[in-house]
Amino acid sequence: MKKVVSFEGLAFPILIAPTLHGEPLLTAQAIYYLSRLESAVRIRFEDPKALPKHRSNKERERWFEYIIDNYLFEYSKRYPYEQLTSKITDLKYWKNDGHTYIGYDENNTQALALDTLNDRSVLEVSNEDLPSIGHWNDWCLVSNYTDEYIATFVKSMTSVLSKTVKVKTNGHDELGTGEFELPLVRPENGVLNYYQACMLEVLQPKRIQVVDGYVLVSRGMQSTDNFTLPFESIKASKYYDADLLSYYFAAVREDLPISKFRCFYNVVEYFFEDAPKHLGETAKTEREQISCVLRWVTDSSSLDQFIRTLGQSFVAAIEKELLTSSGVKIKAIKVAAPDLDRAISEWLYAIRCAIVHSKKTRKGNVEARLVPYSEDEELAALAVPIVQHLAVLCIDKDGEAKI
Repeated sequence: MKKVVSFEGLAFPILIAPTLHGEPLLTAQAIYYLSRLESAVRIRFEDPKALPKHRSNKERERWFEYIIDNYLFEYSKRYPYEQLTSKITDLKYWKNDGHTYIGYDENNTQALALDTLNDRSVLEVSNEDLPSIGHWNDWCLVSNYTDEYIATFVKSMTSVLSKTVKVKTNGHDELGTGEFELPLVRPENGVLNYYQACMLEVLQPKRIQVVDGYVLVSRGMQSTDNFTLPFESIKASKYYDADLLSYYFAAVREDLPISKFRCFYNVVEYFFEDAPKHLGETAKTEREQISCVLRWVTDSSSLDQFIRTLGQSFVAAIEKELLTSSGVKIKAIKVAAPDLDRAISEWLYAIRCAIVHSKKTRKGNVEARLVPYSEDEELAALAVPIVQHLAVLCIDKDGEAKI
């Protein structure tokens, strides 16, 4: 994420912004790319009494996650292709076991921490480089070494970014013939030096300065390291079903289209019995049930409009038969058809069966199968925007959950 997003309207506001995870020390880099940094949610309560009531830390964390998911659902509706989710398994934060050694580098490094300036129980600290306690000014003792090393490293590496060379060529494969002044490196936009990346920690809810749509990232003083990030504000007003949000964000988190489809389909499937009741119909088969869900949340005209927003190349792709790796084809869709809702439900059901069932044959007949990590992923990818759109409509239709 290359921006700062503020969310308001629910139980408490949050701020999501890029962050430098893991307290880098031995692994500190001179240069970071915003596009490679992960993001973190900032939640701030000035008064401890304002914290939500809870019986355990786990209960409070679940409540925080639920509020975050409701905000992120609003974000996902705006940016359906982004994978912004709180559903993570690779945890980046940790609790230190004590305070004599503190974790850095994602807790892979334990650094000795002694407050030589204020802790009267620390009488002396010395070695061959820094012979007395007065030489140790940083409580993270190794920083008395690394601060200087990192400063030199950052200055040297950032100087390379602006260096150019004059080049003269004759018949070069790419440059052709001529004289050029070329940069030694061409970094993508969003380059931060180490100090700028560390400054991302100052971004907190209600404590940001926004000017003309940009947030100033600064420690409150003039510095050449100060920089700005684009700012976006999103207001939410609805609370959604927690289970549906979990299914939805399980899909958002996935990279493989087949896995994404399965999780988004779980949201649609959630309403297989409710949707027919809302329509006053009886649906005995899954094919009929998915048709009811589609007609409960949308119609052929709205589906046509949505599909066409995905581009002409997308329309052309789904209007062709899909040849699966088993050799069996999934029928094409005619987007302009008056019964598009029925055609989409049949198409999604066929793709669902090809993903869920891995039988080589069924009653002796070869069936369509979509195999993970194969070219079939490209076929599943065609269905993902549509089933995601339906999942969003279903969650919205379900309305405000009772919590």
